Amino acid sequence: MKKNVLAAMLLAISCALFSCAQEKTSNEDLSYLFPEPKSWDFGVQVSSGVEQVNYPNRPDNHVFNDSYFVSRLSFFTQYNIDEKSALRSEIGAGAFNRFAPTVSFQYAYQFAPRWTVYAGIGLDIDFNNTYLNASQDSGQRVINPRFQFGVRYQASKRIFFDLRYEQDILNRTKKQDLINSMGRFRTITLGAGFKF
Repeated sequence: MKKNVLAAMLLAISCALFSCAQEKTSNEDLSYLFPEPKSWDFGVQVSSGVEQVNYPNRPDNHVFNDSYFVSRLSFFTQYNIDEKSALRSEIGAGAFNRFAPTVSFQYAYQFAPRWTVYAGIGLDIDFNNTYLNASQDSGQRVINPRFQFGVRYQASKRIFFDLRYEQDILNRTKKQDLINSMGRFRTITLGAGFKF
C-alpha cells in the first residue's frame, strides 16, 4: 500500500512539473537554464522518501523486509562543463531512523530546458552500524557504496526539484542476524533545492 501511494504521489508531482515546464512565456528570461561553461554552482538540498531492505535468501525461505521513512540535508558543489553537462559532488546527512552521512559524485546532462538527468556513485557512512557489509561480519566497516540516478527539474533560477533512486552495490547484513540476513538498501526520495 505504501509503495502504491508513494508511486502515485511521485507520478502526480512529475506530471505537474512537466506541464509547468511546457508553459513558457515569450518574455521570460531563460538564460539561467544554460549556465556558462567552466562555471561553478553551490547550494543546499532537502529530500525525503522511503528506504527499504529485504532479505530474500533466508534459510526458511521467508522474505523479511525493513522499511523506513528517511530525510536528508545535503550541500552541493557543481562544476558546469558546458551548457548541458555538469559534474556535481554532495555532502549530506540523514535524519530520523539513520544519521548516515553521505558523500556522492554525479554526472548530469540537461536533456531539455529545465530537465536534467544524472547518475553517480555515493558512499553511505553508517555510524549506527546496524547494517553491515556482508563481507565484514566483525562489525568494524561502516562505509557502504551505492549507485544513484535521478532527474532534476529547474523551477526557477534558484529553486529545483529532485527525484532520486539509490541502491547499495554490496549486500548488507543485519547485525543481530549476520548469517541469515543479506540484502541491499533501496531508496527513493523527492527533494527540493536552492542554488546560492
